[in-house]
Amino acid sequence: MIRAALIWLALALPLAAQDLPDWQHTSINDFAQLLSNEDTRIIDEALIALQGDTGVQGTVVTLIDRARHGGTDGLEPFAKRLFNDWGVGEADRNDGFMLLVLRDDREMRIELGAGYPGAADNAARAIIDNDILPAFRADEMSAGIRDGTLAIIDDIARPNAAGMGFDGPSDTRDPLGWLLPLGVFGVFGLVGFNILRSIWRRIQLGRRPCPNCGGSGLVQESEIIQPSDDSGRASQVMWTRCKICQWTSPRSEPRPVRRRSGRSGSFGGGRSSGGGASGRW
Repeated sequence: MIRAALIWLALALPLAAQDLPDWQHTSINDFAQLLSNEDTRIIDEALIALQGDTGVQGTVVTLIDRARHGGTDGLEPFAKRLFNDWGVGEADRNDGFMLLVLRDDREMRIELGAGYPGAADNAARAIIDNDILPAFRADEMSAGIRDGTLAIIDDIARPNAAGMGFDGPSDTRDPLGWLLPLGVFGVFGLVGFNILRSIWRRIQLGRRPCPNCGGSGLVQESEIIQPSDDSGRASQVMWTRCKICQWTSPRSEPRPVRRRSGRSGSFGGGRSSGGGASGRW
């Protein structure tokens, strides 16, 4: 009996030990090749702007299926495990998010960091139902991923970073209540101006001709560089790349980022407690 159990365990271990995919970029990892070049550019610029404006890290991942990555235990456990293995978001905030699409499994999930309130799950559910699944069912995968990502940024990530919450307005009446909306309008007007200025700069970058081929479509990319040993901190470098001829600009000076323990040391060490929503088509 013991021998049979050991044999079964030896056969099962290779399946359980299948590796999770390694990230290649902090913004988009389109392993299933579902995104068009234009939608890749739009999503990449939006995620870079989000992190630059709020510090929130978001990532988009497409895979052929989850079984080849040890995901036979279900979509939700697999998405949470991948999120935590990569460490999406800053560890002291846990407000990162991951949009995961599994092509052949015909399922997807918005995985949210542990710092989001439970009400954010409802917002994620609405985005899946209204922005993502209708496009997927119409065989417009790229458009669904693009619109879903932008909706997550606008309806979940930015409101949460601004402390707006997801529970809607209060029913309490205050005779001086008009002062609060006025103050909020002023604050968010300033924030909105900065956001629009950041987006405009990225649009201008996309229109700027490539110094090598003269084409348009420059994008900004980044990479996390790990130290050679445990004595140092990871750093981030940024550069500009042409999507037409693959020309790249010189890299920026390394900027220290938060490290995390683990296999890849990616992102900021954030974690998920399983919040979010799932969809199938």
